[in-house]
Amino acid sequence: MRHILALCLMFLLAACGGDSSSGHKSAPDTNPPGDGGDTGDGDNPGDPDPDPDPDPDPDPDPDPDPDPDPDPDPDPEPDCNYQPVAEVTPLNTLGNTNNTVDYDLSLYNERTDLNENLVGTWVMVQKQSRTLTPSVGNSEKKRLRWQKSVFVIRDNAGQLEVANCASGALTFTSLPDTSGHFILPLFDSGSNYEQQRFSLSSNSHLLGVPMSDYSTGTGQTVFTSQYVEAIKISANTAAFGQHSVAINYDTTEVDEANQDVYCLTQQRDLSATQLCAEAPQDSVLTLMIRTRSSTGRASLAYSQQGQAEQTAMSSEYTETHVILQNNQAQPMSINSSNSQLSGNAVLSEAKVLANDSQDATGSYSTTLTLP
Repeated sequence: MRHILALCLMFLLAACGGDSSSGHKSAPDTNPPGDGGDTGDGDNPGDPDPDPDPDPDPDPDPDPDPDPDPDPDPDPEPDCNYQPVAEVTPLNTLGNTNNTVDYDLSLYNERTDLNENLVGTWVMVQKQSRTLTPSVGNSEKKRLRWQKSVFVIRDNAGQLEVANCASGALTFTSLPDTSGHFILPLFDSGSNYEQQRFSLSSNSHLLGVPMSDYSTGTGQTVFTSQYVEAIKISANTAAFGQHSVAINYDTTEVDEANQDVYCLTQQRDLSATQLCAEAPQDSVLTLMIRTRSSTGRASLAYSQQGQAEQTAMSSEYTETHVILQNNQAQPMSINSSNSQLSGNAVLSEAKVLANDSQDATGSYSTTLTLP
């Protein structure tokens, strides 16, 4: 079970023509009997050839021994009875991170009056469901994802920059050309097929470009529903809060306190795997809060499958460190709404992801107020 949940938390990190008759037919007789035109071979003129070449069997059997019991139909596809992903009621919700109704842009006011340029604070919501059918074995893996990111676009000496909510060392990256489809650093995706693209609807509104189904050597992925959209909610370009993260094990000591935050991401993933004609495995629910500061990125995630729990914490500064604990953090208190998020979590019985025999401890706290 530990390995199943650890995989779910790793994101803290494609007719021939022709005659069908047999034998031959004689050429037609151009001299009918009795016209005297045939001198014959000494017989009476006009008598027919006494030994003409007889026609072949008028009804030959092209296949004298056909298969008496052909099997025209191949074996039918099995009825795998694949089921929808079952919901999970988590023992910890990470504030409102588990509430699907809060992944909704209608809870925010689009500032259409701030339409001069793209500068300001934005909210993006992604809701997506997909099915992966592996190329080996009869099975399906379904995943449902909800993601909300609050991020800043700013003007830095005439160059527009967007807060980097994704992995990488930079706090801000240059805003790409928005005249066509473009990518924003809001997602961690291990696949080139799942690079989310946007189009510019206005300087206060972005539309997501639907992803295409794809196949790779490992299987086929089909998107069964997709929604992505972003709106500007404020002219603010300053940090909207702070976070602190500390991770300690062996000789590693990470202590990043009171770092200004320019991007907040909340994510809810629900997934399940089912073998053909078998009962589905227990669904896995993973909840995550991730914040990008002026010097790095920190994450807190909670995952549950059945009654098994796991909490993970990561820091991405000069190096990436991830630790896991096979229960809830103690304490772990997150209070959040659509305009505020605050809380803290402490891992005192954790292991290092890269070496599960190595003991580790960690803590994460944040206080954010959206503009």
